[in-house]
Amino acid sequence: MLRARLLLSLLPFAIMLLALGIYAIALFSRLAQDVDLAVAGHYQSIFAARGMSHALVGMERELQFASVSGNRDPKLFAEYQKWFEENLALQRRSLRSPAIKELNRQLSTNYDGLLGLIGTPVALRPPKDQHQEQDFQSSVARMNTVLERMRDQNYRAVLATSEGIQQTTRDVTRLMIIGMAIVLTIYIYTCYQLSRSILRPIQLLTRATRELGAGHPAQPLPVVSHDELGELAVSFNKMAAQLEEYRQNTSDEIVRLHRTMETTLASFPDPIFVLNQEGLIELRNPAAVELASALGLNAQLPDRLQTIARKTLDTGENFLPHSFDAAVSYRIRNTEKSFLPRVLAMRTKENALFGVAVVLYDVTRFRLLDSAKTNLVATVSHELNTPLTSVRVALHLLLEESLGTLTSKQHELLRTARNETERLLRILNDLLDLARLEEGNAGLRKEQVAPAELLRSVIRENTDKAAARGLTMRCAPAANLPGVAVDRQRITHVFNNLIANAIRYSPDGGEIVLGAARAEDSTVEFSISDQGPGIPEEYQSRIFDRFFRAPGQTKTGAGLGLSIAREITVAHGGRIGVKCSPGHGCTFCVNLKTADQRQGPDETKAPPAVTA
Repeated sequence: MLRARLLLSLLPFAIMLLALGIYAIALFSRLAQDVDLAVAGHYQSIFAARGMSHALVGMERELQFASVSGNRDPKLFAEYQKWFEENLALQRRSLRSPAIKELNRQLSTNYDGLLGLIGTPVALRPPKDQHQEQDFQSSVARMNTVLERMRDQNYRAVLATSEGIQQTTRDVTRLMIIGMAIVLTIYIYTCYQLSRSILRPIQLLTRATRELGAGHPAQPLPVVSHDELGELAVSFNKMAAQLEEYRQNTSDEIVRLHRTMETTLASFPDPIFVLNQEGLIELRNPAAVELASALGLNAQLPDRLQTIARKTLDTGENFLPHSFDAAVSYRIRNTEKSFLPRVLAMRTKENALFGVAVVLYDVTRFRLLDSAKTNLVATVSHELNTPLTSVRVALHLLLEESLGTLTSKQHELLRTARNETERLLRILNDLLDLARLEEGNAGLRKEQVAPAELLRSVIRENTDKAAARGLTMRCAPAANLPGVAVDRQRITHVFNNLIANAIRYSPDGGEIVLGAARAEDSTVEFSISDQGPGIPEEYQSRIFDRFFRAPGQTKTGAGLGLSIAREITVAHGGRIGVKCSPGHGCTFCVNLKTADQRQGPDETKAPPAVTA
């Protein structure tokens, strides 16, 4: 229907253009034909008149020559006569006006009279007397006069044709101007009608669409026709109503979800901060508001928490510590509070990161309990160390039989008591070392040591123990490794502990391989690989916990060695981990910083990396 309206609106414009075009084509064709007929015909008439004048002059000259000399040569006279008659015939064919026709009739009459006086060219007879000659001269003069009048008539006819063409051109120009004015009027009227009937609804639709896109409720469009524009207006009104209903439902749902989220967050006793991609705080629960007020926070978290959150925003990896080493402490209202931060990346359905949630678990009570437990263990260990040392000395004296001879049974019992005493003393010493390390009193005395030299010294200390089990030890460090900054005595204790485990669990005749290589983070990675039964995957994340032993183990031990090794490694700013698969042995990895790497302020507090 809209197509029909457009066609009907433009139809008068097209008809006028077509009529003007057809009229112009017909007019120009007629003008061309008139010009051709007028100019060509009159030019031929003038050309014929000029030819007859020349032929008449030649005929007169031949007659005079024949009269004077008496010699009659009719051939040349016949050529002039033929030339005259051909032009006379051409003049008859190119007749264009009654005046020229009358002149042509007079010319023919005079020519016939002239031929009557002189005869045919064969019987050419010049005038004999004066009277006859005068008639001849008079006839020739009349014919020249007629020819001159004929030329004048043709010239005037050509001029009249030019004036007619100019007048016709002026009339056509006037008519074309009037036609173009009419066409322009029709065009302006058509554009006005189209703007009212088509452009106006489109403009209203555009304005309503912009308002709808800006979030404002769109006003219903008026339906002024039943064509495509009317159908478009009806469809838009339905769409706007549906969008408004959907927006209202969505707004209610968003408000409900927001209230639910606020209620849920408010129910958590721990502070929760929600950060956007720029690391600025966008949302927090009442506990977080109270903490921010106590710490004087504005739009950002404290520096250490902001650094952890920024790392999660950059990498997209959650920060989920498993120990109190990553805890942060703040003094709030004269009370020391400890929080364990957990940073969770928030993603859209398309897995795009749009922020992080920082949850601060209040671990003050747990840290106090852990500290009390550590102090209790340290106190008990310290208090038991002295009497156990005395018992150990007494047992050594009895076994040396300084106080008398012992029977074999007494000797066996005392040796068993001494071994158990030695074992208790080692456990107590390990507990005391672990307590000191956890309190941050490692007392490291670092020096630069070459990795290959460190491995060779560890192998020398454990060669006899390995040989007693029929095991071989092999050192395979990479070349050109930088030196590491370590407390040689403490880090040797780590390697001795790992090698002792490898010796304990390797099969007889096996091989223990010690290696060192450059890691991706520019640290030096030491590795100790054995051929033992391996550690089940479900227990690999707990082997560095205190007193933990994998179920089913037949070997004795207190479960403190790997915990001490971890604490010493972390105190050096490094990390320790394990890579193994059951039945194929284990590889313990210790990453230590090189001498030219600076240790950050929080690196000793990072949790250990335990990888399967």
